[in-house]
Parts: sequence; C-alpha cells; structure tokens
Amino acid sequence: MKPTGSRPMSLAMLVMAMCSMLFAAGCSSSGSGVVASPIMFTYVPGAGPSPSVTTVLGAASTASVAEIEIHVTGVLDVLTASFTLDYDPATVGFLDFDAAGSHLASDGTTIQPIAQLTGAGQVTVGVTRLGATGIDFNTAQFLIKIRFLRVTANGTSMLAFGNNELLDSMTPPQPIAGVQWFGGTFQVN
Repeated sequence: MKPTGSRPMSLAMLVMAMCSMLFAAGCSSSGSGVVASPIMFTYVPGAGPSPSVTTVLGAASTASVAEIEIHVTGVLDVLTASFTLDYDPATVGFLDFDAAGSHLASDGTTIQPIAQLTGAGQVTVGVTRLGATGIDFNTAQFLIKIRFLRVTANGTSMLAFGNNELLDSMTPPQPIAGVQWFGGTFQVN
C-alpha cells in the first residue's frame, strides 16, 4: 500500500529540481508542470543624419537569431562597401549573411558579397558591383543582412563599425568622404 501524498511530493521535488537547473532561463512552475519563459534577444540600432550607413533589426529576427540589416542613405555613386563589425563574442556570434535584394544590384548589375569571421568578435564584410558604374543611395536603401546567434542567456554587446569605407566608381575607385557609420547594441536577457 502506498502512503498518501507520496506521488505529488515526488512531482513537486522534480519541478523544484528542474527549476533550479533552469533558473537562468526564467523557469517557473504552474499547476500543470514546468514552464520556461523565453530569453529575450533584442537589438537597438543607432541612427544619424544623412549621408550615413546604419543598422536596422530585420523582420526575420527571433529569440535566438538577430538579423541585422545594413542600410545606406544619401550616398551617390557607390561601387563598393567594405567594413568590419566588432561585437562581444561572449554575447553573440556571427551566423551568416545574405545580400539578396541589395540596392547595389537593383539595376540588374551582378554583385559579389562576402562576410567572414576574421577574429574573435569580428566579421569583415564586403559587397561590390561587378560593373564599372556606381549606384545612388538617395534614400535609406538595403545593402546586406548579417545574422548573429545569441550565445548567452544574459548580456549586452555593442555592434560597432570599423575599417569602414564606401568607394565610388572613379578609376581607380576613391573613398566617399563625409559618410557617418552607426552601429547598435545587442541586449540578451
């Protein structure tokens, strides 16, 4: 014969043990079992006046992946964009990139995009038109998407541009002066 109340006590102890292990994920118990609250992953973009390169949180972002869109505004005759993105690798990690729909190719010109991890917490990005002419970014236009994966349950990381340059279509291509670059901040909690 089983003592009364032994089974509910075992379940309660199991729930408490699971909550202890999952505390960092915000675990709580309810009458029906264990519920783990989602970890929030947000991105706060920086912004500034034109001419500029800015970041925007993409529509395909999730609780685990931040899709960061790079936009160019008020810059004429752009042939090539190159830059590094620096971030805290203990908070986020580089996942991949996508240049489909880039304004650099909006007139049918073929583009060559690349993004690769070049150090701990650093991605080097380049996108160039394979034609001899540049294209104007009169209003805020999409350049490339970079996806980052959340690697911690709690933290903050700046996303900063470095070694950044937009080149025009002169022969040889020249850096376009006066462009301001604005990153942002990842927030994981």
